Amino acid sequence: MSGRFLIALFSLAFAGLAHAADVQLGDVKLKLDPPAGECALDPGQASDKRMIDFLNTALGNGGIDLLGINADCGELRDWRTGRLPLLKHFTQYQIAKTSRTTSFTLQDAQAGCAQMKEQGAKLAGDSTTSANDSIHKANDKIDFQGQTFLGVMADDPNGCYVGLFQKYKAENGTNVSQLNVFFMGSLKGRAVNFYLWGPHENDSSVATMLATVQAHIAKVKSANGL
Repeated sequence: MSGRFLIALFSLAFAGLAHAADVQLGDVKLKLDPPAGECALDPGQASDKRMIDFLNTALGNGGIDLLGINADCGELRDWRTGRLPLLKHFTQYQIAKTSRTTSFTLQDAQAGCAQMKEQGAKLAGDSTTSANDSIHKANDKIDFQGQTFLGVMADDPNGCYVGLFQKYKAENGTNVSQLNVFFMGSLKGRAVNFYLWGPHENDSSVATMLATVQAHIAKVKSANGL
């Protein structure tokens, strides 16, 4: 199973987030801005800092560097004041610590995506199974503590887009059904992943989130001259 897949599985359990902008990765500088409608968590805010510190420690122990964390701006305001107990829509940029200064080519990205496709085919056992079919089956099989790999959902010249579905009980006792759609690939020769989390509301949620990630990655590539 790909290391980048394990990153996604590990970070999926955390409903919080940190700071994105220009990031230096060895001799490569990447512009990693928040998506439209999202704001970076601010370490000057006490609640944000607690979450940022927690995630940096948790992901760091797993060999991951958190390059940026953002949340829906309106949700973030309400979360800071306690009017919203959980952030529902948020994103992260991540990279393996060992990959910060290591070249990761387009060919490497395509090979990683091929591995993910193979893993998805083994788990699904049926090439005709759609993401929504997988979610429906998962809802029947798992209670509020489990996850399902939805496989590679779309290709990209720089990598691919992958989906996960999870059900869990949050710290405040809320039952959460959550989607994670993420991009894994090569940006200016670095292995950067971008994750979008959001609630699973209906059968259109997967397509909507996939389109959102694809549109944002297109903007990221443009901002970085790709």
